[in-house]
Amino acid sequence: CRRKKMYINFEDIHWNEWIVQPRGYQAYECVGQCHFPLNSHLTPTKYTAIKSLLHATYPRKIKPACCVPTKLQPISLLYYDDNNVLTYKFKYEEMMVAQCGCR
Repeated sequence: CRRKKMYINFEDIHWNEWIVQPRGYQAYECVGQCHFPLNSHLTPTKYTAIKSLLHATYPRKIKPACCVPTKLQPISLLYYDDNNVLTYKFKYEEMMVAQCGCR
């Protein structure tokens, strides 16, 4: 389970209609598998540890833990708000994966 580069071009998702800058950004994504035993750098929860043990015992019945974002960071945006006012937001929250882990 690790962070991998993934570039988002706002034009591809039609957000260029309201976002002026940037035209895109490095959002990253989480890829890989979560195998038992889970390493501490993957920040597993107790639930995840238990689920991993159950998956190891019952692989056909219990799905494995998933590699997902565990920490997100903001990016800065220049955009048109709901009132069509040009707005600069220094911290547009939860836009970029900062850390991945098993959940």
